[in-house]
Amino acid sequence: MTAHLVFGFPLGWQIGLPIAGALLVTMAWSLRRDGLGWWRVAALTGLRSVTLLILAFLAGRPTWVSHEVEAPNKNSVVLLMDHSESMSLEEDHQTRYARAVKLAREQVLPALKAAGWQTDVLLFAEDVQAADGAQLVAAKPDGRRTNLARAITRALSASAQPPLAIIALTDGAANEPSENSRAVAALVDAHTPFIGIGFGSDTGVQTLTLRQAEGPPTAPPRQQFNIGARLEVVNAEDLPAFDLLLMRDGQLLKHKTITAGKGSRSWVENFPLTEEAEGTHQYAVQLMPPVAHGLTCVETLATTTVRITNEKELRVLYVQGALTWDYKFINLALHGDPMVKLTGLIRTSAHSVFRQNVESAGELLGGFPSTLEEMAPFRVVVLSNLRPSDLTPAQQEVLARFCSELGGGVMMIGGAATFDSSWQGTRLEQLLPVVFASSRGVVGLDRPFHLQLTDEALQHPVFQVADASGNRAAWDRLPTFTEYGRVDAAKPGAQVWAFHQDDMGPNGRRILMASQRYGAGLSAVLCVQNFWRWRLAKESDPQTFDRFWRQLFRYLSESSRQDVAIHFADQELRPQADIRLVVEKQPAPKNVTEPRQNFVVLVEDGQGKKVQEQTLELSVGRPVETSFRAEKEDMYTVKVLDAHRVLIASRSIQIRDVNMEFQDTARNMEQLQQWASISGGLALRAEDCHGTGDLLSQIKERVEQSHHDRLTRKPAGVNGGALGLLLGCLSVEYVLRKQWSLP
Repeated sequence: MTAHLVFGFPLGWQIGLPIAGALLVTMAWSLRRDGLGWWRVAALTGLRSVTLLILAFLAGRPTWVSHEVEAPNKNSVVLLMDHSESMSLEEDHQTRYARAVKLAREQVLPALKAAGWQTDVLLFAEDVQAADGAQLVAAKPDGRRTNLARAITRALSASAQPPLAIIALTDGAANEPSENSRAVAALVDAHTPFIGIGFGSDTGVQTLTLRQAEGPPTAPPRQQFNIGARLEVVNAEDLPAFDLLLMRDGQLLKHKTITAGKGSRSWVENFPLTEEAEGTHQYAVQLMPPVAHGLTCVETLATTTVRITNEKELRVLYVQGALTWDYKFINLALHGDPMVKLTGLIRTSAHSVFRQNVESAGELLGGFPSTLEEMAPFRVVVLSNLRPSDLTPAQQEVLARFCSELGGGVMMIGGAATFDSSWQGTRLEQLLPVVFASSRGVVGLDRPFHLQLTDEALQHPVFQVADASGNRAAWDRLPTFTEYGRVDAAKPGAQVWAFHQDDMGPNGRRILMASQRYGAGLSAVLCVQNFWRWRLAKESDPQTFDRFWRQLFRYLSESSRQDVAIHFADQELRPQADIRLVVEKQPAPKNVTEPRQNFVVLVEDGQGKKVQEQTLELSVGRPVETSFRAEKEDMYTVKVLDAHRVLIASRSIQIRDVNMEFQDTARNMEQLQQWASISGGLALRAEDCHGTGDLLSQIKERVEQSHHDRLTRKPAGVNGGALGLLLGCLSVEYVLRKQWSLP
């Protein structure tokens, strides 16, 4: 071992020494001038010089740096064999695991034997187990998860001394990161190189997955709603058509044939439904896998639960700065839906308003609501032809609280007069999903244009205005429009639903329709002034216009339907885990300052068996987080009951043991490279291992580097001896000054 002294801050002692010298000379001259004898001056100066030299030395932050050449203390190597389910994927008519076993038997194990190293083999997936040659060959790649970190930790702790190296034969699909920090620390402390050999293709294999079934928590009788199947295809080259089956309470209800097309994509297939009677139904979507060579179907069944119930009245407040045709035609669209009531508030002059469909003589008498209590009876607020001067800052704040706290829906509709640049920087702009443009363009020069829906919108339940086969055609038959409002961009997290056919803004084509979540509620914009033309167009069916507005208002009001809101926190939903949820009391229409109340939160499994029951004290605006244990795969229902055990709200969630192994089927060399770089190791593709000799030389090089020139640093001077010497010099000087009567 060799060591030398370095200074982390050399300027400290370089400046400190001249200063210390100057102080010592000044002190000696001062003591001599006061008549002190030479030997006394020398004694005090000597003591003070030791003190100052120690301080100057420490100011430079001295460190001993040693280079330790260490010989390997053990001749063993650990071979990790990945037998997780992703290793069962076939490529070139051979599974990844079979290729890994072949490489281990023909190259890796002979190379290690030639070096005279002992090899310990560990099979790993979600757990780790020791294996011999026969067990290695007989093992099946069927592990549901890959915990590479646990395998590394086990390899390092299997014996008193760490191995020379850890060699992992895997596809790199490590999807259990909870033990990563522990494994990284163990690798660094052990100075053991990690050598990863990756199997599989970098693009992955063809997979078809039914991610989940989607449906509204509640729906009214005799009103259409949708059950959606979210599908995902990866690396599809020529995937044949396949069938989707929809079952209600175990009975086949509908089926449809799907053409997946080419390439990777994710989309939603909708089943429109209407239920006549109240009740709770479980809907299951079953994917029937097509016959295709090399195709892996990851998940084929998903379920969701919908409660059919007569919802409380959905009141919409339509606020206009001036009379528009949109209000008239939206009112006509809602005539066939007895549960939706449209209340109009139109400003007719600076000091007067016109009210329509109010519930009492005093409702909205003062114009736009100025308190949250006045706003609470409504579930959606539509703004049209308003300028910032039409809403005071206090009213805008109430509108934002209505959306974020009460879970209400807010929508702005109109053209240039509505989407005016004067809204920039206001509280309302913060609420909406778009950024207002600085200029509204040259008024009167807009050319007729078509509204073009995004693929995401065409799959959304709001836009299902016809049967599945004719829905896109119904939207293609929309007439041209002539006036629109300009916005610059969608906000992060917003959902863009429609663009202008050709008008380009600073961030691409102009957005004409978008929505976003804001707190507990939703906000949306429709930047088209004369959208009512759709209902009058000869090529269009008026029923599609009516259905769109009913579905849109129900979507915007969805968060405010129940008196108690139930939200599931972002988390990984799988069996044998604690599922976190948030329960929050919604304000009542006439009383937003309700006292705290006790509610029962009941969790049931798919057979109606009680999983958990607890009492929670809830109040408006104070969400409470709780959790329940999901021991098995099932459909769990969370119910909130009042003090009389009357059902107030419910929400279902499906817990599935999702196969993480097939979330991404491509080889993950990046993950192997990260483990290698941390430990001074190596990451190789399996096809780059060209022979026993070449592989052995690379392994030896990494092992030797990890045990050569190990650098260690230790602080110098920061110890008990230096501190004792410093205190001793100061104490002796203090005693001498007292004896000689010096200040």
